[in-house]
This record gives sequence, structure tokens and C-alpha cells, in this order.
Amino acid sequence: MQILCPICHMPLMHQDHQAVCHNGHSFDYASSGYLNLFLSQKKAHGDNKEMIQARSAFLNSGAYGFLRDALVKEVQQYHPHTFLDLACGEGYYTQKIPVKEKYGIDLSKDALKHAAKQDASTQYLLSSIFDLPFADQCADMILTCFAPFAREEVERLLVPGGHFVFVTPGPDHLIEMKQVLYDHPYRNIIKPLDTSLALIDQKMISDTFCVSADLMQALFAMTPYAYRTGARGKEKLVQAGSFPLTAQFVIRIYQKQPEEQL
Repeated sequence: MQILCPICHMPLMHQDHQAVCHNGHSFDYASSGYLNLFLSQKKAHGDNKEMIQARSAFLNSGAYGFLRDALVKEVQQYHPHTFLDLACGEGYYTQKIPVKEKYGIDLSKDALKHAAKQDASTQYLLSSIFDLPFADQCADMILTCFAPFAREEVERLLVPGGHFVFVTPGPDHLIEMKQVLYDHPYRNIIKPLDTSLALIDQKMISDTFCVSADLMQALFAMTPYAYRTGARGKEKLVQAGSFPLTAQFVIRIYQKQPEEQL
């Protein structure tokens, strides 16, 4: 799979510590190994260092290891040669995917720094998942975990017959935490994707885990609840300490129709 210049869309070549195209545009590889292709003069968005540290501490506990194992099995049954992880974060899922040619894309420099240091099997790129530096129909499989669906790019990049794996929290994901935080806890709604891709499989997986009070706070920090919860709810969670939690995920597999069927 060829990485393209985000300015002129010519192929990029690796030269020393840069990626350079024939038109002279150059982009730097960070010392950790990821390639910065973010064009905006504004500071790249994405999770900061503290958020990455909290998420890594929680994930290293193994609580979501069953999801990573499930994703590995899903990938293995389709035998892709080229793989993209959109909004890959610190690479917790990406690094275990058994594909020789892998790319992880995110807008957090701190996340990619962590990912690239831990995983030499994947080329990590700082770029928006809504404007990706790849040619049409270049990927056999694309994964998005807990991030928005970049419809146009996913449909553009998949080869005919290629697969898209979309992971979202299940209806009762972390319901016990919600019961502590809110007077009226809500279930997650699984919305259908607006896409031309065909849904060929859907499954829900779940497990129960218990972590320390410190890791409970790390988990809370990596959820949307951290932004939606008032001081009273946060204090209730601190006082609750550690308690069993349900992890529940929906894994949906979509396929791009062969061209003769379009």
C-alpha cells in the first residue's frame, strides 16, 4: 500500500527521517517512528498525554483483552493483506492484528508516540481519518473501534470484496458505572450505519471484570461520561471504589460489494 503526499497526492518515498514526494513536499518521521502528515497549522487534536497514560494503564490490566482476541479472530478468517486501523489510539488493538502490512491512523501525537514505540509491525500516521493519504481501493480490511464512521473514506479505500469492522459499546456496556454516576442510567443505542457497504455479520460479546479504585478512575477518564458527569456524580464514583463491571461490545462486519454487483 502506497502512502500518498497529502498535498499533491503523489507517492511518498522514505528518505532518512522524512517522507518525500517527487514535487519536493516533505514530512517528518518522529523519533518514535510515526509519520506526521497533518497539514493544518492548528494544533492536532486527539487525546493528550494524561489521557493516553490513563487508557494505557487500564488496557494493560487486560480487562478488554477479550475484545482484542475477538478482533484477531475476525481478521484471521478473512486473511487480509492490507489493513487500516482508523482512530487507532495507542495501538492496543492494532499491534496484535495478524497482518503483515498495517497502518494505524490517529490525530493524537501522544497516542502515536506510545503506539510506535510499542509496535514496530505497524506504520503509524498522524492524519485525519476523514482525509486519508491513500489511493482508492487499496485496503483489504479497515477497522474502527469506538470512533466515528468515516463513511466516504472507508467506502473509497476498500477494495471490492474488502471488509470493514466497526466496534461500538453494547447496550449495557459499563452499566454498573452509569448506575453509580446517574440517577437515571441509560442504555446505549446501537444505530445502523448509513453506508453502501453490506452488513454480513453482527455479534455482541461481553465479559465481567473488576479493577482497582485507581484503574476505575482511569477507565472513567477514557469514557464520554467524564465530560458529561457533574461533580456530584464524580464524587459518588470515587466513594464507590472498586466494583464488578460489565464490558459489552457490538462487532459489525461490512463488506464492499464486488464491482459487478454495484
